[in-house]
Formats: sequence, structure tokens, C-alpha cells
Amino acid sequence: MAVGSLLFLAVLVIVHHPLRVSDKQDPATVQRTQQQEQRLALEMTRLQWEFEQRNQEERPGPHRSLAPNQSQGEEEATALRVAAKQGPNDVAWDGWPCGFLIIILLFELCRPSLEPESSYDSSSEDASSEEEEEEDAEAAPGGSCTRHPDFPGRVALEHFYEQHFQGVSKDLASTCEFVEGLVNSLLEVCQVLPCQTFLPQLENCIGVASAFEGWCPHRDSEAYRVLVPLLPPKGHSFRLEMENVEGTLEKHGHILVELECMCKRERLLGDVVCLLHHAEEDLSDNIQGPFRVHLLCTSSHLDVEKTTLWFHSLVGKAWALVAPNYNFQLTAQPSASSCKLSLACESRRALSIEIILGVQQGNSLVFLASHGAETGPPSSPVWLETFAVQEMLFFQWVSRYAPKDSCHLKCLQILIHLKECRLPILENRILTTYHFKTVLMHLLLLLPVSEWRPEQLAQRLQDILSYLRRSLEEKCLYHFLIGNSTLASHIPVLKAFRNAEPLNLFQHLALEPAAHAKATSEFLEVMEQVRALQCSN
Repeated sequence: MAVGSLLFLAVLVIVHHPLRVSDKQDPATVQRTQQQEQRLALEMTRLQWEFEQRNQEERPGPHRSLAPNQSQGEEEATALRVAAKQGPNDVAWDGWPCGFLIIILLFELCRPSLEPESSYDSSSEDASSEEEEEEDAEAAPGGSCTRHPDFPGRVALEHFYEQHFQGVSKDLASTCEFVEGLVNSLLEVCQVLPCQTFLPQLENCIGVASAFEGWCPHRDSEAYRVLVPLLPPKGHSFRLEMENVEGTLEKHGHILVELECMCKRERLLGDVVCLLHHAEEDLSDNIQGPFRVHLLCTSSHLDVEKTTLWFHSLVGKAWALVAPNYNFQLTAQPSASSCKLSLACESRRALSIEIILGVQQGNSLVFLASHGAETGPPSSPVWLETFAVQEMLFFQWVSRYAPKDSCHLKCLQILIHLKECRLPILENRILTTYHFKTVLMHLLLLLPVSEWRPEQLAQRLQDILSYLRRSLEEKCLYHFLIGNSTLASHIPVLKAFRNAEPLNLFQHLALEPAAHAKATSEFLEVMEQVRALQCSN
């Protein structure tokens, strides 16, 4: 309002004083102004004199000072003499309008300071801002900023962790290193066994799954899973045929075994035989058995069960050669999709090692494996697509940047232990370990790594359960690596997987109400086990 009044007064001043554009005027402008004022003053004097003369003529008597026959030239001369005696400063000017404007201007400037102060209460704004912050915190991916009263605190969770996992995490890294070394030693012996030239070649193993990700839900009889990449034998190639099987979540594929032309290498080096351009009868006497790889195939596709049995027999032969170098017993257990080894040490500590086979997809770290991360063993000759290697590398990346004694792995260990060890064993559970791990990986990207400090164990555990609860309500839990555009650039994921359509791991829950009800019931059971930790402390 005050600004509008000031603008109005400024307009009035400009209108009443159009000639006062600037305080500094040139001499020519000053001279013209003075001449104009003289002409106006002369005209005013002449008009006043004429007015007085007419009054005297209308009034009879000897009081007239001038004769009626006075000439017009004398009148003008008289007026000029009167005007010459008056300067430009003698012209009358009314200063009341300007003074009035100055008074109004001063009043407008002083009015804000004269107004009474408003009774503003900052506490109301603080309260509203706190409510907004609480609403934002509830809507954020992290969910809860304060712990629920029925939820156990950090002391109770730490006490539970020390009871069930004391010493496990400390020895985990050294045990993983031992397992990798043992499996690689067996693979080296397998490569030098006879009659293996035209069979798949074995590369060094890659540790995957919970133990090599840095967490282990069990204190006794730990399971260590490693993946052994397969390479095609000389003169052959593997061509991956991917497909989506209806009613399943994971992508499947077949591995087609094809012959390659090796004539050039045969001529130059002579260490191979071109199987593509040699007749089978010409090679029948070759002790290497060039078509031995087809014994592992079904309709020219690598068979999961046949390949696993072949590898199982190789490991048994290799262990027989290296057993004297070790002071423990190794027993191979039969399996159709993986090679399971049971290791018994003199200290009565038992280790379970599971070796799965896989073929790499191009230059990516995605494999078609003989055993899936979630759905378990496939049917021959179908191989399952697995991202186990990339998930392991992601957890290693988080561990490098997370705070010391970060609580993210503790959260997963506690939840999986409660789910698998405290609840009754039921077949065909809907909620799997992979679902809990997927939720944790999403939160590790959504929340800064600084939010996973040890003292925030209770809050982060509650965040995981809140995220999983919302996913069950919405029947939507996306795969962590497929179609996730928020992944950091240094996480090794091909562009084709980043830009792919997101894969909903809970898609079947939207189609099967009974499965959704069962999954919700399983989640509530885990929640009850978590709440029970507060009472047991």
C-alpha cells in the first residue's frame, strides 16, 4: 500500500512541475524560462491596469488619475515600466500544493512504523513444519524415522545377534577364502584328467550367495555356494537360446552345442582336429573321443542333469588324487542340478559346499546356471538365468563405502534366521530369502550409506519390514537388477538389463489371491518373531 501511495505522489509532482526534469539546466533553457516569465508577468500587469481603468470610468467624480483620452501607447509604456521593476523571482507562486504533497509523503513513510506489531506465534509454524517433516519421513523410502514402541530396540537386537552369530561373521571371510582355494585345487586336477579334451573346460570358481556376500543366517553347518563357469571344448561353441517360460519369474534358456571350423588352426598348430570338416568314421580311432561332448547333450542342447553327473564324477576322481594333502574328509552328495560336498574337519566342524555350473552370457556377468537363486533346480535341458555374481559384487561395493560395523548385513541375518530357524518348516513358502535380500538391496540404494551406522540397527530393520509390507500390499516387488535405471554406473550391469522392463517378483500374488494371503500370513509371522525379541530381552 505504501509503495502505491509513493508512486501516486511521484506522478503528481511530475504533473505539477513538468519543467523540472533535472536539477541541472543549461543557460539557454534558463534564459528562455526567464523570458517566458517576463511575458506572463507583463500580460498580467496590463490586464490588472485595464481592469482598474474600467472601474474608474464607471465611477464618476474627480478621483480618476488618468484622462479618458489617454492613448494606448502610454498604457503599454506604463505596463512595461512596472514589469521592468519586477524580476522573475518577484512573480507570485503558491507553495501550498508542494507543502501539502510533502506532508502526505512523510505520513506514508512513517505509517509502517506507527502500526502495531502483529501477534505472530512462531510456535505454530514450528509445529506445522514438524508435522510436515513427519509426513515426509513416513512417505520416504526409509519409512520410519522413529522406532515403533512394540519394536525391539538396538540393545535387544544386538543381544540376539551376539547369541546366535557370535564369531560367525569374524570367521566368514577366512572360510570363504579356504572354500575357493579348495574348489580351485579340485578344478585344476579335473582339467588334467584323461579323456577331457573334447569335454567342457572348467574355469576358476566364483563365490556367490550369502556367505560370499558377507552374511550367513546360520551358525552351524554353513553352506557355501560357488559357481564354476563352463567353456566350450575345442572345436565347439555354445549358443545361448533365451526364452520366457509362462508361469515362471526367472528367465530360462537352452545351451546349443555347435561345431566350429578349426581347419586354419589345424594347419598352423596341429593341436586340434576340425570336427566340422572331418568325417566321423575318420576320427573313430582317435583316443581323444572328439564327439564325447554330445554325451552331455539332449538334442544338441547341453543337459543340466547329464552335465552335473559328469562333473560330479570328475570331482570324485580329483579328490581321490589330492585327499592325502588334506586332514579332513570330503563326501560328495548326489544331486541333479549341483555338486554338493560335505566337509568334516577334525574339530567336528562341518561345512557344506555347493558347486553349481554356469555358462556366461557374452561379456556380461549374467550366467545360465544349473541351479537358480530362487526357484531351485530346473528341468533338463533348461538352464536358469542368475545374477548371483553381480549381486555378490554389489554387496562387496557397499561394504567398501559403508560405515565401520555397518548394520545392513546384521539386519538381513536377523530376519533370515527368524524366518528359517524360529518358524515351523513349511513346504512351498511364498516369501523366500531372495525376497528379503531384494528389499535390502533396494534400500541400500535409496538410503545413503551413512544411514546404516551401528546405532541405527533398529530403525533400518524396521525400514526393511515396512518396505516388504508395502510391497505385499501393492503386490509389487521389482527385481533389483532388471530394469533398475537407478543403479550406479560402476555396478557391472549391461545396458540391455538396465533398460529392460522391470520384473515384478510378486506378479503371481496379483494373479493368485490364495498365494497372496499365504505370503501375508508368513510376513505377519516374521513380524511376531521380531516383536518377541523385545519381550525376551
